Amino acid sequence: MSKLDHSFKGLTCRIGVDTGFRSAHKTKLRWQMLWVFNRTGRRRRFMSTLRRRIMGSPLARLTIILAAAAALVIAVALAAPYSSPQAAPRLEAGSANPVGTPQAGQGDGLAPLKIKLPAPVFVDTPQDNRVANLEKPLGRARPPFLAPAGTYNAALGKPVCSSDEEPIIGDIGMITDGDKEAVDGSYVELGPFAQHVTIDLEAEHNIYAVVVWHYHKQPRVYFDVAVQAAGDPDFITNVRTIFNNDGDNSIGLGVGEDMHYTETNEGKLIDAKGVRGRYVRLYSSGNTANDLNHYTEVEVYGKTVGDANGLVELRLELPRPVFTSHVFDFSRIPNMEKPRKSRRKPPMVPVGVKNVAAGKRVVSTDKEPLVGNLEQITDAAKEAGDNFLVELGGGLESVTIDLGGGYDIYAIAVWRDHGLCKVYFDVVVQVAEDSDFTANVKTLFNNDIDNSAGLGAGKDKHYIETFEGKVIDAKGIEARYVRLYSNGNSMNDFNRYIEVEVYGKPAK
Repeated sequence: MSKLDHSFKGLTCRIGVDTGFRSAHKTKLRWQMLWVFNRTGRRRRFMSTLRRRIMGSPLARLTIILAAAAALVIAVALAAPYSSPQAAPRLEAGSANPVGTPQAGQGDGLAPLKIKLPAPVFVDTPQDNRVANLEKPLGRARPPFLAPAGTYNAALGKPVCSSDEEPIIGDIGMITDGDKEAVDGSYVELGPFAQHVTIDLEAEHNIYAVVVWHYHKQPRVYFDVAVQAAGDPDFITNVRTIFNNDGDNSIGLGVGEDMHYTETNEGKLIDAKGVRGRYVRLYSSGNTANDLNHYTEVEVYGKTVGDANGLVELRLELPRPVFTSHVFDFSRIPNMEKPRKSRRKPPMVPVGVKNVAAGKRVVSTDKEPLVGNLEQITDAAKEAGDNFLVELGGGLESVTIDLGGGYDIYAIAVWRDHGLCKVYFDVVVQVAEDSDFTANVKTLFNNDIDNSAGLGAGKDKHYIETFEGKVIDAKGIEARYVRLYSNGNSMNDFNRYIEVEVYGKPAK
């Protein structure tokens, strides 16, 4: 790879690409350009080694000659029926095997999974009769899969590792990035023969379905596909195999009884039957087009299992990121929080907690916002853009949300303006039982280090606005009203809000 790295660096220098501080851009550009060098060099070395080993054996040379002669005879025999008026005989593939799904009425609280499908590249699904035990296409859309209400894709954005630490194309993290389109730049290509990828859900889940898209740009069939779930990353504790079509145990996980299938835009939906696990591992060993292994996307649908205290992960619906790394120097801002290099771990909350601020009434010290309407702050739309934000005047401003009743509040999530890389000042979040904030007022967050807002000097850190928002631990405090302050930002004196979510349960 050293020579290829030199070629890459030389090319970027000649075209004037700045890769010094934009690490995300560098990574994306690197795999888009380097895959040509890497793929060619790696495959050339592999094939060269393979040819030397094969041709170095007299027995192998004799075998190749005999195989070529046999192939010629078979080709003539197969071509004969097509020269006559009779239809060509076809090998019978396996019978249709639609995904087993609970039927409505078999249990309360079941709902269809909302699986967003990528655009199809081909319409019909041709059958490759060379593949034994091949599943017949349904000939229609896959029926909805029912799972317990609240089931979600727990794999989105989660860490992934692979047996191939240096993919030929792409980055391993793309397997859970939500992009499942059949285009270049959306898939990962691993080396030949048996390979596997492992997804860390970062918490125990009851897993109801796994959906995998290997490579649906062409109607390929992947071999030795197996999917397992386990409680530990080494797959020793509570290992469960939920799919296996390795008919000859070539990957050593046992002889599989599941059928081979053809890749389509629907992906392969595997019924996991509520198996419990934190880690999900997927195996494959080449395909009908070549010996390489590919992954476009993997989705794992489940629900968090409560911990020893009965707490579960709080699931936040995140907007799309606008930037993945910042280029501004915020070192002059005191008490600054260091940017995370990975996704934030979800907070743990009691079962049944939900966003109780959705659609609730909002008032502000600025009664006539410069941009937008106050109702947008609780309308559940949190994408970055002028159509989604509310801009208040300069200086110290606040907004207050009336939850309509008393709630035990466990977390507050705030998105101010994640379309631009900025830091807001004098951010304070309080809760109270009355709208005038005189009864049982509690301060949950305060980074006003010099008490310029008059609410006391805060010790919390300043932070950079991102698509993940700021999540504040409310520790189950009881309140009806939530008030948020700010006093301009690192770019200007104005105050913006895109969305505020308050997670709680009705107070007893």
